[in-house]
Amino acid sequence: MNDTCSVGFEYIVEKVHEESLQLDSALVRSMQTVSGMPGEVLPYQIRSEWSVTCLLLFCFLVFSHIVKNGKKYIIQHIRSLFQRKDRSSLFDEVQGTDNGYTMVFPLLTCICYGLFFYYYSVESFPALVYITPHEALIGGYILLSIFYMLFKWGSYNFVNWVFFEKEQSKAWIQTYFDLLSAQCFLLLPIILFIIYFRPDVIISNILITFTLISAKILLFYRGFRNFFNQSYGFLHFILYFCALEMVPLLLLAKGILYMNQIVILNF
Repeated sequence: MNDTCSVGFEYIVEKVHEESLQLDSALVRSMQTVSGMPGEVLPYQIRSEWSVTCLLLFCFLVFSHIVKNGKKYIIQHIRSLFQRKDRSSLFDEVQGTDNGYTMVFPLLTCICYGLFFYYYSVESFPALVYITPHEALIGGYILLSIFYMLFKWGSYNFVNWVFFEKEQSKAWIQTYFDLLSAQCFLLLPIILFIIYFRPDVIISNILITFTLISAKILLFYRGFRNFFNQSYGFLHFILYFCALEMVPLLLLAKGILYMNQIVILNF
């Protein structure tokens, strides 16, 4: 009987020792660094950029402030775009309003275009995300948009100075900035949709192209109303829409592609 109990006790002690060794081994393994499966890298998302968020918030606040306090300005300029009655004081009604809005809306439009250029470049050239500071890229695209706007403004002034009187030149420049301001009403919600909902690139391009074509059609209409009734108006019309509209737009597209290639090769 005693031998049986002794054997049974030794067996229990042996099993307890084996269990203790297994626990110690498991504890040691848990303290060691174990290399598991590599995680999947999440795709880059523009909405995660703090600079993009700050710019969109700035645009939204400024846009809301102007819409709230400048309703008279907005209504007068919309009427001036579609006014059919030809008279010398066509744009005089809107000259008394706050001229600061005339520059703020185009600036917001340039910011929206700059954000779209950044989005398009990142989608077309993913290497840009990893080789350059994102804030520098966004600032570069916005400055490029502003330079494009100022270049067209200077070109319009020069051509109008050659061909037309001062009042006609002022009317055309006012129309140009009114159309830039009108684009802001379409671009801001489109940019918000593109950045936060990430639609297909084709859909994004269609939305931006629709906005741009709509602006060109309105500019075509105003050019026809302002200049086509003169003997040399048709030639001026061709000059505007070939030399001062299509060519700068193509140069802007080529400039963006060239800028992206330079950044990728040098950085």
